Amino acid sequence: MAIADPVLALGADRQQARELADSNAELCWLATVDDAGWPQVRALVLRDVAGGFALFINATSAKGRQLQRDPRCQVACWYPSLQRQWRLKAQVRALDRTVLAEHWHRRPRSSQVLDHVYAREFPQSSPLADPKALHAAHGRLDASLGDHPDPPPEALALRLDVHVAECLQIHPGSRLHERWQFTCGEAGWLRQALVP
Repeated sequence: MAIADPVLALGADRQQARELADSNAELCWLATVDDAGWPQVRALVLRDVAGGFALFINATSAKGRQLQRDPRCQVACWYPSLQRQWRLKAQVRALDRTVLAEHWHRRPRSSQVLDHVYAREFPQSSPLADPKALHAAHGRLDASLGDHPDPPPEALALRLDVHVAECLQIHPGSRLHERWQFTCGEAGWLRQALVP
C-alpha cells in the first residue's frame, strides 16, 4: 500500500467511493467521551474542506458540548466498495464562519431550519415531551426565516486536525489483510506497518 499522506489518500478513497455509489461515501463515525467517561459514537456527514476534512455540528448537541470540553476525538470511515477502513485520531478546531456558511447553505432547508430550532427552542438531543411541539416550532421558524437564512451562532464548522491515521485494507480469500499507521511528525507523516 503506497500511501505517503493519509489525508490525501482518504480524500481519494472518498472520491472513489462516490464514483462506486458507496452508501458510506459521505459518512463517518465520530467518537467522543461524555461527562461520565463513557464513549459515544454516532454517524455524521464528513465534509471536504481545503486540505482536509470537517464536521458541521450544532453547539447545543451532546457532541458539541463534549468537543468544546475536550477537542480530541476519533473518526472512523468504512467503505464497503473498497473494503477499506480508516480511523483518525484528531483534534477539532473551529473554522471561519465563511466556510460554515458556504457549506451550510447547501444543506436541505429542513436541516437549516432545525439548526435554528436547536438554538431557540429545543437543544439537539434534549428530552422531548411532545413531538408535535417540535414540529410546530419547526413550522413557525420555517415560515419566519426567509428564503436564505444565515446559520445561527450555534452552528459550528470544526476542522479535523489529524495526528494519527490508520488504514486497514481487507483482502478476500486467503490473502492477508494490510494495516498501516501514519503519525504526523515535524518532518511529515511517518508510516508503520501493523499486524492486521
